[in-house]
Amino acid sequence: MISVFVCEDNENYMKFISKAIKNLIFMEGLDMELVLCTEDPAEIIQRIKYNNVNGLYFLDIELEGGYNGIQVAQSIRKHDPRGFIVFITAYPQYLDLTFKYKVEALDYIQKDTEDIVCKRVFECIHNAYQKYVDRSYSGRFIFKSRNGCKISCAYNDILFFETASNAPRRIVLHTRKRQYTFYGTLDNILEELPRHNFIQCHKSFVVNVDNLTEKCRQDLIQGKDKITMPNGSDCYVSVRKRKDLIRVIR
Repeated sequence: MISVFVCEDNENYMKFISKAIKNLIFMEGLDMELVLCTEDPAEIIQRIKYNNVNGLYFLDIELEGGYNGIQVAQSIRKHDPRGFIVFITAYPQYLDLTFKYKVEALDYIQKDTEDIVCKRVFECIHNAYQKYVDRSYSGRFIFKSRNGCKISCAYNDILFFETASNAPRRIVLHTRKRQYTFYGTLDNILEELPRHNFIQCHKSFVVNVDNLTEKCRQDLIQGKDKITMPNGSDCYVSVRKRKDLIRVIR
């Protein structure tokens, strides 16, 4: 997951950018989260200093209180060297400083009308997300959402897949925090997944055995036709596969 941070000392501008980011993440179902919006850069540094973060940072270059966006970016690089940094400024002449201080930036956004800035923010999010997906392919399941956006989910975050009951060739992917719907078949998905982690437990379900819990084992022992996964969703199991799953959990 990409954690998004906004550092901006203009409250109205910060609210506008934050709303634009939240809307895009929600509309496109991206594996991202707006973690922090603040005018105090120390809050961002404190947050990433003690957490393993894949970050996207929108930084105002002209910050009050003795800091500027370039200094903040230098501190970010110490704790998140592969993070994506986007500078926002009303004064394009400051952009030369990013080259002087050797702070690699994903992009630069000049403050303009809301429509123009919103478009540029969207472009930066898409660009960062595609780079993140491309470089984190190992140990992750990659698929395209219905609007064509590439999505990346870590194997250990996946609970199960199921075929959508109300639409042909649609798959519902259940993760610990959310669900995704995309085009595909279970047969094709099984070809991409590591066989020792994922088992087809029903004609319409594929489960990640690494995320089966003691509660799942009890459901199976009691002869139930479905198991309750850690997120509360039900994953169906055929009679033929029940014993296999009990053995795996043990």
